[in-house]
Amino acid sequence: MGDYGLGGRLLAFLLGLLVAVWLPAHLGPWVLTLVLPLPTLALSASRSLPGWLAAGVLTALVWQAWALSLRPALELSSPVAVTGQVVDLPDNHEDRQQFLFAVEAIENWRGPLPRRIQVSIYDQRPRVQAGERWRLWVRLRRPRGYMNPVRFDYERWLAADGIDARGTLSRPDEAESKTPASGLPAWRARLSDHIGSLAGSGQGSALLQGLMVGDRRGFSEQTWEILRATGTSHLMAISGLHIGLVGGLGVMLGQWLWALARIPGARHWSGLVLGGIAATGYAALAGFALPTQRALIMFAVVASAAAVARRLLPGRALLLAAMLILTLDPAAGLSPGFWLSFSAVALIILVARGRRPGGPGALLRIQALLTLGLAPVSALFFGTWSPQGLIANLLVIPVFSFFIVPAALGATLLDLMTPGISAWGLGALARLLEALLIAGEWLDGVGPGLLSLGVGEAVGSMGALLAVGLMLLPRGLPLRWLAVPLCFPIALAAPLRPDHGEAWIDWLEVGQGNAAVLQTRAGVTVIDTGPAWFSGGNAATFTLKPFLEERGIRRLDRLVVTHADRDHRGGVETLREAFSIDQVMTGEPISALPGARQCVSGQRWSADGVNFAILAPEPGRIGTGNEASCVVLVETRGGRVLFTGDTEGQAEHALARRLQQPVDVMEAPHHGSRHSTTSALLEAAKPDQVVVAAGYRNPYRMPDAGLIQRLRCRGLAIHDLGLRGALHVKLTATGVEIGPGARVRHGRWLNESHRVGRFQGGKQIHYHSRLPCAR
Repeated sequence: MGDYGLGGRLLAFLLGLLVAVWLPAHLGPWVLTLVLPLPTLALSASRSLPGWLAAGVLTALVWQAWALSLRPALELSSPVAVTGQVVDLPDNHEDRQQFLFAVEAIENWRGPLPRRIQVSIYDQRPRVQAGERWRLWVRLRRPRGYMNPVRFDYERWLAADGIDARGTLSRPDEAESKTPASGLPAWRARLSDHIGSLAGSGQGSALLQGLMVGDRRGFSEQTWEILRATGTSHLMAISGLHIGLVGGLGVMLGQWLWALARIPGARHWSGLVLGGIAATGYAALAGFALPTQRALIMFAVVASAAAVARRLLPGRALLLAAMLILTLDPAAGLSPGFWLSFSAVALIILVARGRRPGGPGALLRIQALLTLGLAPVSALFFGTWSPQGLIANLLVIPVFSFFIVPAALGATLLDLMTPGISAWGLGALARLLEALLIAGEWLDGVGPGLLSLGVGEAVGSMGALLAVGLMLLPRGLPLRWLAVPLCFPIALAAPLRPDHGEAWIDWLEVGQGNAAVLQTRAGVTVIDTGPAWFSGGNAATFTLKPFLEERGIRRLDRLVVTHADRDHRGGVETLREAFSIDQVMTGEPISALPGARQCVSGQRWSADGVNFAILAPEPGRIGTGNEASCVVLVETRGGRVLFTGDTEGQAEHALARRLQQPVDVMEAPHHGSRHSTTSALLEAAKPDQVVVAAGYRNPYRMPDAGLIQRLRCRGLAIHDLGLRGALHVKLTATGVEIGPGARVRHGRWLNESHRVGRFQGGKQIHYHSRLPCAR
């Protein structure tokens, strides 16, 4: 293959980097087979596209292997003494603190050190501050999160942010402060507090702190909802848009000062120097977060080309910047911010190509196409699209770009000389931001709201991207009119639904708890809502709720909470606030669900040709706690599934006596505890598949190793949600179809592997090996 020029080689290398990062981990054996000849190909065809593609793949694979080597050992169970610095603004609450800890040393540690640890403190002390150095005893864990079919992947976010471990403070009495707050993190914290004191209280002041120093700790949930609904969340992230704006202002100011001083020579040097200083300074305000580092690299590429008087084509400059960013940190390719930033710049280049700079009309045209063009990218990453975001961004971005950001920077610098004037200016900006929030809330109220995109959103997004490309074609070409119909799929995309008489069941991974969604042709039933924590949070907020929203579900036909334990009813309040619920059934009274119907054996109903039956508790023998658990049987012509809650003991034996027919899939009672899933129940249910809903490395030693052996010896397929992630089951007219698990299907190289077993006391338990069975 011949030489395709620098642009083609850069694009091939970039594609290799992205392929190696995004490739599903289950394709590993095939990839390793293909990787073997890549070194020879890369060396022998250094000027061809395959050679550059091979070099990109190899670079990303080696980098990912290095990043994985920085994570703590799987068997690590005891706390370790870690010395380091608090490098971000700690998120402090009354009973919890969370912060990023840059590691300097770990005592008695073998192997490379993690780069950064996300540390949580569930105590009132010690209270850490940004920039302080500490020696802390921390119980380290690998960066593992819940794996569900929702857009936000917590593990992917940790990897893209350079976080190699999570940790919980142990031995708080032995925490030792090494040095007081200093450096850039401490300066940012002081500046944020100073801005807050000058601008006053309220969400306008919190927005100003977020805009100036990237401090979004003061944002209320309502503020986040307004920003998401109006498609303006990106304005609160100090990234490409803001860095480019400030750098551009610095360039213009430097050139103006050079001309004003009448200094002979090329004035572009002064503009580039001042622009670089301004962009770097603004990135420092954000703590040199990874998005700002990427934006600085983009700015530096263009500025360097201008400094050496080289005419670097805009598209080639964009490719070079992307290549540099991904070569230094291939995990950046997993970040939505990377794709949004580069897509935005690419759209601007396409819009401006071959056209002379215009006035407000040209800026308006660019903004309109940016809003439309970035909608498909946002839809692919976040699963939603905001139609009112078009109006909001058209109005708000010019205000931010040409007034709020320059005025806020100027007021902050002015504070060094005249604090009184600065306080007045920052206060006025905070009031303006608060007014914009109110306007956004009004716009959200009159608009259609966020539109959820279903399974067909990929096709719809590709059509929308093609539509944007057609809009950018010169006027007069006959194909431009196709842009309008190509936008329809993304706006009209609807989630797939089961056929009549079928049921789709999704057991979600929610940690140590239960949550499942059952969809029929026109109805939705939720069984349990996942755990709540003593900190006040709950798993449903980022598992069950987004799962339902991304499928366009706004109403639940029935909510069944098997009993009142916290790990089953933890997300009840979240669901009640977000969805309309027609009927609620519970195994025992729950204060958050007044008027709920009591589960009693013998209750039956049908929905879209699917039959539901309550098998426990028995009438007249309704107990409390685990014994009160609702047991739900779901039946179609092709299969039967049994939900057991925390049934155990006598209630489990009574359930075994009442089962009339075998089931295909059974949920292991009480998360697979030692005394559950007895031989009597297995003999009565005769399942082929068993689902174990137990949190990964939970403190309750569930599922029990003896239980797993008992299931294995019966030849049953075991689906451990804590290991394999969420499970999708289809009850069709002809049988039962079960997916491999979300971690198997969607896991990337930087996700934790589903092949890793559970650990107790630092020793791995090989749950899925075939242990000896008694004859």
